[in-house]
Amino acid sequence: MLSYLVRRLLVAVPLLLLISFVVFGIMHLLPYDVIDSFATPDMDREALEALRERYGLNDPFLVQYGRWILGVLQGDFGYSLISRHSIADDLLTKIPNSISLVLPAYLIALVLAITLGLVAGANRGRITDTVIDTSNALFISMPPFWFALLVMYFLGFQLRLFPIIGMHSVGRTDFPDFLQHLVMPGLVLIVAFYPDMSRYVRSSTITQLNEDYVMVQRAFGASKREIFAGHISRHVLLPVITQLGLALPMLVTGALITETIFAWPGVGKYFADAINNFDYPVVMAVLLLSAALVIIGNLLADISYRLADPRVRLKGAAA
Repeated sequence: MLSYLVRRLLVAVPLLLLISFVVFGIMHLLPYDVIDSFATPDMDREALEALRERYGLNDPFLVQYGRWILGVLQGDFGYSLISRHSIADDLLTKIPNSISLVLPAYLIALVLAITLGLVAGANRGRITDTVIDTSNALFISMPPFWFALLVMYFLGFQLRLFPIIGMHSVGRTDFPDFLQHLVMPGLVLIVAFYPDMSRYVRSSTITQLNEDYVMVQRAFGASKREIFAGHISRHVLLPVITQLGLALPMLVTGALITETIFAWPGVGKYFADAINNFDYPVVMAVLLLSAALVIIGNLLADISYRLADPRVRLKGAAA
């Protein structure tokens, strides 16, 4: 196990460097920069060039990339070109906001997916299965931004049940006020996360029902409830455990559209605003963070699968 972890980490570091280099290079090739985002028609060329020189945008590509990556290695992501705030400080503020929105929604969606997926798989071809599978297909085909606008219009504007935007009302930071703001974006994320996981659990359940051990259990007189509780649910839930590790990057950057629509002050909105303003340091920092979380999430998924089922041997773990 230890040798496997070391090998994965040795691969992760150059992979992160390669990702950062490629993305930085692509963004460097764009025809616009941050100066173009706030330039006005009455600004002359000399003023624009002076601003580019001030922000280091006239330096060669490798110089800009090297300056940025050296800062990252020292824990310094630089400063936003728009707000001039420390990116690291901004992320420390916005990451908890994103987690407070995405984590409850993901856990609720996971519980719903496991429960309804097992129910649908156990009743394959019946009305219960048809209703669950049809609703899943409907939710999958529904664009999250469109559903978010519907939720905002009906629950926020027409019925006035919940606040429309933000994480807190002006002048309030209490938990009840936070919960009121959480309901609508949380509902959108639940609908976005739930259908795919539910279909996965349903498919796994149907596969397990066709296994030989189920026929043996039935031959020995085991009831359907006993088979599901003692065998099928355990086999179905084992791969689901790995989803928790793979969900790690989603907790931070998985709600970009929802946070933007509901003006939730998380990493997703921070990232969207940076893209709109050509704020390269912020974009690079969030992309690097997301890539690191993907790699860490995959590693945690492999480890959790190994711990949940000792029969599974990770490649290289025994070396």
